[in-house]
Amino acid sequence: MLVWDPEGADERVWAGLREHLTDAQIVELGSFIALTYGQQRVIKTWSVGHGELPGDPRAGLAPERAKS
Repeated sequence: MLVWDPEGADERVWAGLREHLTDAQIVELGSFIALTYGQQRVIKTWSVGHGELPGDPRAGLAPERAKS
């Protein structure tokens, strides 16, 4: 809902989320959704199929930690 119909995220939705998550966790969840949604839009725009772009297991947000 937050991606497809953001206006639909009324107080009922936020209250439901707060039953299970803290505000910090809701922000983290929203950030993850935004990142994932953005990645999916790029993949769709580039018409990339599953497995067409090989991953680098050394890549990541903190590659220096993976080397240790």
